[in-house]
Amino acid sequence: MRNNKNPMIAALMASMLMAACGGGGSSSDDGDSPASTALNAGAGAPSGAKGSCDAQTRGVNWDALMTEVCPNLSDYKLFTDASDPTAGPTRGGVPYDLSTALFSDYTTKYRFVFVPEGKTVSFDESEALDFPVGTVITKTFALPANTAMRDGDELVIETRLLIHRTDGWMALPYYWSSETDATLAIAGKRLTDLSTINNQGQTLTFDYAVPKAADCTSCHSIVPNLTGPDDQREQIFLPIGPKARYLNKDFTYPDGTVYNQLQYWAEGELLSGLPSDFNSVEKAAVFNDETNVASLSDSELNDKARAYLDINCAHCHRADLTLPEGYAGAAGSSGVQLEYNRRYADAPGKFGVCKDPVAGGKDGYPYDVIPGNADESYLQFRIETTDSRHKMPELGRSTVHQEGALLIRSWINQLPLASCSPVP
Repeated sequence: MRNNKNPMIAALMASMLMAACGGGGSSSDDGDSPASTALNAGAGAPSGAKGSCDAQTRGVNWDALMTEVCPNLSDYKLFTDASDPTAGPTRGGVPYDLSTALFSDYTTKYRFVFVPEGKTVSFDESEALDFPVGTVITKTFALPANTAMRDGDELVIETRLLIHRTDGWMALPYYWSSETDATLAIAGKRLTDLSTINNQGQTLTFDYAVPKAADCTSCHSIVPNLTGPDDQREQIFLPIGPKARYLNKDFTYPDGTVYNQLQYWAEGELLSGLPSDFNSVEKAAVFNDETNVASLSDSELNDKARAYLDINCAHCHRADLTLPEGYAGAAGSSGVQLEYNRRYADAPGKFGVCKDPVAGGKDGYPYDVIPGNADESYLQFRIETTDSRHKMPELGRSTVHQEGALLIRSWINQLPLASCSPVP
């Protein structure tokens, strides 16, 4: 663990400039600048051979990523400065951000995607982009001293890897046990009495859990609706965040250029299949802790609340629509299905409206969602509690996202009244 003054922009700029000039490391043995202008030019690629955590590579240690579970994050050589996973990706690493992000105890998240040289990501209209085998997604979690000043001091806690191997995706959590490297935390790690000051000036103190590697499956997998003993289909592990609708936003790149992420990837030959009519690409609303919920119009409130429920809940609470036939999220059978691409007007009950809770429920909360009455809506209670039996999401948070809870409370209270709503 360490306190770190965020050097992201400067370090990323140096790294990307080095890549453009042929420096900064590569898995290839030659030192020539890449002839291609692709974002992953010169990044190298897996060779297909068994890797070694001790391999001395000039760039990403692709073979180890594809075959080994290394004890230290630095073994994979994903960052030019092995002690700083918030900036300076090895050649080919591309930073990205999401318009509305999954809440994780007020941490700031630093995201990078590494795609092997010569490979591209395929566009998908509604589900996560289709990343080729060899892709590595890194996400580093850092707790800011003050959430209103996220470019200030922070505690770097963990870096999670999603690695697309030939047999599917796998997740590896690494805990920053020192200032110089992160170590594998297969069994997870619990940190006690961490604190931050939120945007309202309140000091929050809570425990923080680095997940077990096995826990990642709970949120990242869609599961088959088995039809009988001969149905041998298995669950499918998928990324959650990098969907087109959440990447469809501007990002400030290291050289200061502000560019739409999807267009940047497409023009950088990293993304294929982006529709020529860019306005047809779904775009999720932006919501963060600085959003003034009280100032939102009903339309804006609905859009931001739907995006928040989608990214925080719908990885489990989803079914049908654009998923493979016969598959659903882990809680897809609960009847509450909160996908952003599901129309509320078509089936309010899918959003919990006047629906009996099936997850045990709690006295005083007769329905999941009671339009006009967030105080008695079980969904609202689950977002606002830290009781492990009731909280939602079940994993990934130890404290209450007060700003997110206010957003959903406001959304429930302005929903069109239904049969279970209080009598005016």
